[in-house]
Parts: sequence; C-alpha cells; structure tokens
Amino acid sequence: MTDSSTPGTLTGLITEARFKSRWFDLGRRVRPVSASDVEAFESGSAAWPYPYLREAWTGLLLWPEEGGEPAVWFLRQPLDEQGKLRLAARDQFLALLNQKLSGGDGRDAGEQLGRALEESDLVYSPAPERQATFHAKAARLLHRPASNHLAAVLEYFRAPHSASWQELGLQGIADLAARWEEYDALLRGAIDKLATPVLVSLCQSLESESIDHRLAQAVIHRAERELANPAPETAIIAAAVRAISFSPARGMRQDFLQQVLGNDRSCAGEVLAAIGSRCPEDLQEHGLAANWLARLAACGQQQTFNLLLADLMFLPDVRAALLDALRSPDRPESLAQAFGTFLHGPGPTH
Repeated sequence: MTDSSTPGTLTGLITEARFKSRWFDLGRRVRPVSASDVEAFESGSAAWPYPYLREAWTGLLLWPEEGGEPAVWFLRQPLDEQGKLRLAARDQFLALLNQKLSGGDGRDAGEQLGRALEESDLVYSPAPERQATFHAKAARLLHRPASNHLAAVLEYFRAPHSASWQELGLQGIADLAARWEEYDALLRGAIDKLATPVLVSLCQSLESESIDHRLAQAVIHRAERELANPAPETAIIAAAVRAISFSPARGMRQDFLQQVLGNDRSCAGEVLAAIGSRCPEDLQEHGLAANWLARLAACGQQQTFNLLLADLMFLPDVRAALLDALRSPDRPESLAQAFGTFLHGPGPTH
C-alpha cells in the first residue's frame, strides 16, 4: 500500500508536483484518453478502455504549470483478468516516484520523476512509427507547429515520381497523417503513386486517424490494384488494413476485409495479424470472424494464432463471435486443431 502522505494515483502525484498532463493510449492505435477514464482506471474502479495484449500501453504528455518544455513518458501497465490496473504494481511504482521526489531539492521535480521512471520496469520504448504519431498528435494538442520534416514530405507527395523519398523523415509523414483533413485532396491524389515504404509509413500513422470514406476508398483502391497482381506485395495489403481500421466507413472496410480473406494470395500472416490486431470491432461480425479464424488457422503459425486469439478473447464484445466460430460444427479441421492446441498445448510427439 502507498503511504498516507503519498497521492494514490500517478495523476495525483503529477498534479502535486505542479505539472499538467494528458494521457494517450498506444495499444492498437494512438488516441487520447479522457480524464474521467484515467481517473476511474487509476482508482481501480474501471478497466482500461483499450486493452492490448493484456496491458495498458500508455503515453503520458506532461508540462509544468508555470510553463516550460513538455516531457513524455511511455508506460506499460499490467492489467488483471478484468482489464483493471494491478494495484500492487501501481503502488510500488508510486512509492518509487514519491521516494525520488522526496529526495530532490524541490526545484527539479521533472528531473526527479524522470530518474524514477528510468528505474521502473513499467517504462518502454514504442516503435519509431508509434512515437512519431504520438509526437504529431501531441504537437497539435499543444498548438505547436509540425516538425521541419513536413515540408520535404509535402514536396514528395506533390510529385511522387519526380521527387526522392529515401531521405524523408518518419516524423514528417506522421505530421501529414495527423493533418489529413487539411491535406485530404493531396493524399487521395498521391496514394496510388507512393513508393511502398512511404505508403506503409503513412498507413501506420493513418491507423490512428478516423479518415473519411473518400480517403479510405483511395487506400482500398491501391490495395485492390495490388491484389490483382499474381504475387501481391502483402506489406501493402497489411498497411491498407491498418490505414482504414479506424475509419467510420465500416461497411466499406468490412467488404474490403472479406475481399482480402477471400484471396488465397493475400492471406499471409502479416495481413491476418493486421486484421486481428487493428480491426477487433469488425470481428464482432460473425461471418468475418469465422473467415478470419479459418485463414489464421490454415496459415499454420500456431504462435501467432495463440497470441491474437488470447488478446481478442480478452475483449467481451469480440469473444462471442469468436467462440461461435470456434465451436461451429462446420469449422475446418485446421481450425479445430489450432484451437485445441491453443487450449491444451501441442500433443505428444513420437
């Protein structure tokens, strides 16, 4: 338990240190989390709203009340079987932070908090594209300009065939994605012409944006062109799945996912993982869930099957559709075997 003089939550400790803060989720995508959701989670009264792999993958933006440069923390917080914060881990973390703050001189709270974080096993480093997306969103939240990399990215998008892409900064691509509404026409006109690495990076940032049906259609068109190839580049298909995963154009997305699942050439593990990790709401649709599970089992990657299924079974709204497909008498034998291995482990070898 925390000492009576120690604030009972991380947010409370940050406030006591005279910082303002804003929480983000970085699990399936980068998105802000409301203060009320954070308060309920930190108090132990509610589950984290966006669990991923049974953890809360969070980004915390904080800045001094009296002004100054913001700081960023990335924390992986363990969840219990109900998706709530494991309070023992929280209390241990708070005690460490409080100890560091108490040992400071009262004028370097930010530095002391940073030192405590370095000693904590809750800190993690997101993938570079996640960090870029986070910083792009943080800049907009703080009403700060985009990075200096955006200008070169815009130049490339205006003339993809005549401009070089090899030196483009990942942060500039994330800045463009975060401003997709401002540059919507430019994006739609360029997507068909982008080099694959640029397209993939763009899609990795667009997965955190609720892009409209017109931009989603442009992404789908690029992917459908790839699907028509005898040997489609699965990185493009997986990237397209990610880019449209947060779009409100749900019917358009589900039609595309069914198209992908119906194409033998596109059902690589990378594509199936993108569907399972980025489109859980779509897997509430029973037909889509059944097709996805059948494809996932047929690809023969049991470790991937186990990881994705364990994660999705943690989501109550998805679990029912998955269980219906897993228990169906019409399920393929490969799915029955994969599910059996998931439940009981591999059988004995001879």
